[in-house]
Amino acid sequence: MALCVALAPLAATGFENAVTGYIVTDLDDGSVLASQRADDAFLPASTAKIATAVAALEILGGDHRFETSLRLSGSGLYLVGGGDPLLAVEDLMSLAQASTGITQARFFYDDSLLPRATEIDTGQSSSVVYNPGVSALSLSFNRRRLVWGTKPGGGLLAFALPGSDLAPLRALPGKGAPLFHRFETPDGPSWSVTARKAGSTWLPVRRPALFTAFLFRELAAMRGLVLTEPEARAAPADSRTVARHSGPRLVDIVTLSLQYSNNLVAELIGLGASRKLADRPETLAASAARLQAELDRRLGNDGTEWQLDRHSGLSSRARTSPRRMAALLHYAAGRRYGGRSFQSLLPISGWKGPLADWEDDPALAFRVWAKTGTMYYGRGLAGYLHAASGRQLAFALFTSDLEERRRLDTLGPEPGAEERAQADDWLARARALERNLLKRWIRAF
Repeated sequence: MALCVALAPLAATGFENAVTGYIVTDLDDGSVLASQRADDAFLPASTAKIATAVAALEILGGDHRFETSLRLSGSGLYLVGGGDPLLAVEDLMSLAQASTGITQARFFYDDSLLPRATEIDTGQSSSVVYNPGVSALSLSFNRRRLVWGTKPGGGLLAFALPGSDLAPLRALPGKGAPLFHRFETPDGPSWSVTARKAGSTWLPVRRPALFTAFLFRELAAMRGLVLTEPEARAAPADSRTVARHSGPRLVDIVTLSLQYSNNLVAELIGLGASRKLADRPETLAASAARLQAELDRRLGNDGTEWQLDRHSGLSSRARTSPRRMAALLHYAAGRRYGGRSFQSLLPISGWKGPLADWEDDPALAFRVWAKTGTMYYGRGLAGYLHAASGRQLAFALFTSDLEERRRLDTLGPEPGAEERAQADDWLARARALERNLLKRWIRAF
């Protein structure tokens, strides 16, 4: 019989009218130990990365590596993206240094393996680094440090690499905190800065492949390889590989994705998995739907409502039920990927990831291995629980206010300060609720 243990924690955190759902199950026999609204639909936020991780590991395998290559065809050199979520500047330099025997070439970049998107979700702010552009040629999480300083003759000057969506830049003197304005140019989106004094910040890159290609061109020039300005073109089928870079194993990438909750990493992992299934690039939404269908095929569809919408959870349209998430965790618990158990890939309470600050609560330390999910008016936590009795449990816990979320969405992607403050307070109470319930479950089961 399922045990309801929610009423006291709900009252203690001021959530009497909140919609909270959860399920706690025994990993050994699958029995339900506690549940509330287990079949209702909630905002998964970043807990959706669990589904993406499991699907990608199942489809591609834990030892899979994403490859970036340089290919030569006639007098043309092609930088070809393989969707590596962790491609870094040093990897580009390694490719440039490996291209021995080439002194000059017409330069192309090829990101045709995966779909292109200027941002993960248009319903989110376009100025935040967790909502960057997406491409098979993505570099350093597709974010760029924007620096502005004082001109010798007065005023402000902003600096950016050629080829990024941050150029051309306009920097204007202003009062108060710096303000960043996104605007359209014939060459695509750009930014202006209004500020009183020198400073810096991070901004997302919207055209990752072009940005990556321009940076590679600069690095190649440092070793004497002269390349023309990059052009977008698919590498010919008969092109010859002259250098390649293989990224980390997928299981290690997934670990970082779950622990640091990077949205771009999750999207690229998911896109790579659906690319293998469909043998063609798909939009972010279509790719997420394909992985969801594949998980339904592997797990069996229990009829509960869920919709991934994006691989990262960065969508207020996404939905899941506690029961569906728990079923996914049960499935993954019995699998090993690249020699690792799925539980070992998750953040650890009191030690690592977003649960590291739980070290102030000995009752929870090391007992919770779970993925958090956070967006305004949507909070989730799903993973594995080690009860005081020694019992091994799976759980999924969600709190959502769908009406408030819908209202917030009508205000646009940039809510005001008062709206943000109210939503932050709501999230603080949702986190307090989580701790109360988890400690009860640890003691009770």
